[in-house]
Amino acid sequence: MPREDRDEQGFTGLEAAIVFIAFIVVASVFAYTVLGVGMATSQKSQETMHAALDEAGSALRPGYTVIAKLDNDQGNLDFIEFDLETATDLAVIDMGRMTYTVATKEALVTFPPGDSAVTVTWRYPKDGGPLLEAGEVVTVRLKVDSASIRRGDTFTLDITASDGTTASLTRTIPAGVGKNVYLELF
Repeated sequence: MPREDRDEQGFTGLEAAIVFIAFIVVASVFAYTVLGVGMATSQKSQETMHAALDEAGSALRPGYTVIAKLDNDQGNLDFIEFDLETATDLAVIDMGRMTYTVATKEALVTFPPGDSAVTVTWRYPKDGGPLLEAGEVVTVRLKVDSASIRRGDTFTLDITASDGTTASLTRTIPAGVGKNVYLELF
């Protein structure tokens, strides 16, 4: 057959189909790569979010009210009492390993874990264990007579969990309060 008589329309369609299939294969490889990178990025974001929630989950939330009792004629503070709970549902705090620090202008008193001046009372326990979990509330009483906090003094209470998370309260004892008086400090 002479060259001019050949019909090459079939080959043109076949070539177009091969080029089209090649484009589809390249596009699918590119899409797979993009989706893989997107999934990896999403996974990393999720890990970061969970790490942040775990870090925030170990936070303490002290109650807003602090109960204090002035004991003697000098108006020294005998004890302070406050509530603690967890800040998130993920938090679990070991109450047996808490450290409390009371600071004034003149004194710094630390109550290490197991100190006899610290009394813990469970107000809303769920399981009866020593771990403060979501939904539980514990009342802590610190006998702070050794800090010599008097009428008119401002003190800061730092509460430190075993994992290093802290909560802090700053309160001022009113100047005109008598002895043997229970105060609610805000």
